[in-house]
Amino acid sequence: MKYDLVVIGGGPGGYTGAIRAAKLGMKTALVEERDLGGTCLNRGCIPTKALLHSGELYASREGWEELGVKAENVTLDEEAIYRRKDAIVQNLRNGVRTLVKSNKIDLYETHGVITGEHTVKAGEEELEAEYILIATGSLPIGSDPARRPIEGMQYALNSDNVLAERVEGQNIAVIGAGVIGVEFTDYLTNVGRSVTLIEPMDRIIPMTNKETSTQLAAILKKKGIKIITGAKVKEILPDHTVKYTTEKGDFEQKFDNVITSIGRMANITGLGLENVGIPAGKRIEVDENMYTGVAKIYACGDAIGRIQLAHYASATAITAVESMLNRPHSMDISIVPSCIYTQPEIAFVGKKESEVPNAKVGKFLMAANGKSQIEGVARGFVKVVADENDYVVGAELFCVRATDMVGELALAISLGLTIHEVASVIHPHPTVMESIDEAYGDIEGLATHMAPRR
Repeated sequence: MKYDLVVIGGGPGGYTGAIRAAKLGMKTALVEERDLGGTCLNRGCIPTKALLHSGELYASREGWEELGVKAENVTLDEEAIYRRKDAIVQNLRNGVRTLVKSNKIDLYETHGVITGEHTVKAGEEELEAEYILIATGSLPIGSDPARRPIEGMQYALNSDNVLAERVEGQNIAVIGAGVIGVEFTDYLTNVGRSVTLIEPMDRIIPMTNKETSTQLAAILKKKGIKIITGAKVKEILPDHTVKYTTEKGDFEQKFDNVITSIGRMANITGLGLENVGIPAGKRIEVDENMYTGVAKIYACGDAIGRIQLAHYASATAITAVESMLNRPHSMDISIVPSCIYTQPEIAFVGKKESEVPNAKVGKFLMAANGKSQIEGVARGFVKVVADENDYVVGAELFCVRATDMVGELALAISLGLTIHEVASVIHPHPTVMESIDEAYGDIEGLATHMAPRR
């Protein structure tokens, strides 16, 4: 079968790229050996957030009486939580399948291998393609038995395992305090587990500013979570004993279960890259057009090993397709918002203040925001960063609904807006979003709900 484009991988990058190509007139095939929607939909973003929502609702019962809600004998059915998670995933997966079909994309539900510069073997079928887009995503580090950085990782669960079925045991170790680790920790604690969070760096979520990291650590500790930083895990034993070392010495502790969340690696093994001369290192190298430099083969998303986020995968897939057709790029892939779904939520985009010479920083504390107080999550802040010419260049939010608000800040940075241009727009009240306006005002000492600067 001949196609203008064959896409290998049906995750956010793959199916988005296939749909965009089809809408632009390309005869397109999509090859996916597992479930449509990829990691994000089936083993990542969506199921994790479904679990977090249920866990947060259950944990919130402690504050119901203050809200005027009285309920007795509130119980948790974790099997029901997982059934609901599965139903949400299935519904969204069916939606993706419908989109693929309605855009007249041929779907091959089998393993895809690149056999030549213009050929892909999908199961037993040979597909001929003018262009090929690699969108095979990533796997949890340690999935490959030959590449396990911690001895005994086979005795621990990874993110795929945690999202597939309920975690057994009461006393749980989570190794790795990045995004995945802190979200799993939050869920497990909310549903009644005792969690120890072990991180090799000197603080949790090290990709954020230290202030955010410190405040989240304080919140987690208040919930009873034990946090061990600066700890290098040496070995996990079959009985779930974790051996680790810190500057204070060597330690070992036995748990009921262990979860590793130490990152993800590009899923490019067995793809046939060697058949076309694409170097099969830790990732696929591409240029600004997502072009590999070989024939008419492009790559996107986690496979290129830059930013492992679903929305980045989708954006890079669209960039790749537009490059194939010599169309102007419609996506600004230089500005990528990141989200962490703890409570409060965390979101950040652009540059940190430490990266900006003569930075102008505005900060608003959520304790002064009415909507945050109403929702019972008044801890945290909104921080915006401008350069010396007043252009918005970065932001970090640690507050309720942060993940919904960061898009406005990403837009301001991408369009090159000044703090005055953004602050000139009326932000509705009472909302959490009006805190952004207050943060802009704080840069010049004009925030309404903040005391005058001394």
